[in-house]
Amino acid sequence: MPELAEVAFACSIWNSHLNQKIKKVEVNKTSRVFRSCEPELVEDALPQTTITSSATHGKQMLFKFTGDKWLGVHLGMTGSISLGKATYSAQKHDALVLYQNSAALIFKDPRQFGKVRLHIGKTGPPWWNDLPVSMLDKKFDQQIVKMALKRHAKRPIKALLLDQRYFQGMGNWMADEVLWRAGIHPASPCGEIKEKAATRLFKQTLFVARGAMKSVGQNGGDPPKGWLFHTRWKDGGLCPKTGKKLRREKIGGRTSCWSPHIQKLI
Repeated sequence: MPELAEVAFACSIWNSHLNQKIKKVEVNKTSRVFRSCEPELVEDALPQTTITSSATHGKQMLFKFTGDKWLGVHLGMTGSISLGKATYSAQKHDALVLYQNSAALIFKDPRQFGKVRLHIGKTGPPWWNDLPVSMLDKKFDQQIVKMALKRHAKRPIKALLLDQRYFQGMGNWMADEVLWRAGIHPASPCGEIKEKAATRLFKQTLFVARGAMKSVGQNGGDPPKGWLFHTRWKDGGLCPKTGKKLRREKIGGRTSCWSPHIQKLI
């Protein structure tokens, strides 16, 4: 599933065509991405408008159109944003295509776990304004992390990091990266994580979120060399710090990767 930085990069693809009029809209009316919005409303509302700005928050995108119209896009597990030629013909898994004079703006989602929402109003949609604090926001502080650890004392820390109520945009690889850098085993109960470890957890959360945005978010591709990201995907990978074998098992229902020599189970 696309995470914080991948979503930011996907959003930037459509940003290259801001302030160009939408001539025509095609929607796949049978796609489940419209489960929170009638596809016909999107089809009727967006022609003859232009995208004036965009924003991302965690795993979600919001595009502002002229006429006080707002389009929310969540990529889900298999959603993707791309561009096509102005003569592009919609394909089987395309949920939404916005046609301009020079290009087609495409949202494709084969498994249809993503979501499209439409809002009309002078201010942003409530479902956007009510999102939890972003990890990139100055308001995201150590107290949020400490409160979450205390509230979910029995949960494995890996599961907590994937909880979007606290860590907006955190996904599987980012959570493994944070825990590896903080030296915390992914199965450690949240209530057993002491203050020093909680401080490391907070600092590494900021480091990974900001570092991912500077690399993946701006350029696509992968994070910098030396990140766990590059060795975590298959059995037999080596820890970038120790050179010893990593472990990979399911924790909290998600495949997790860690370095047993520096991440001891509490």
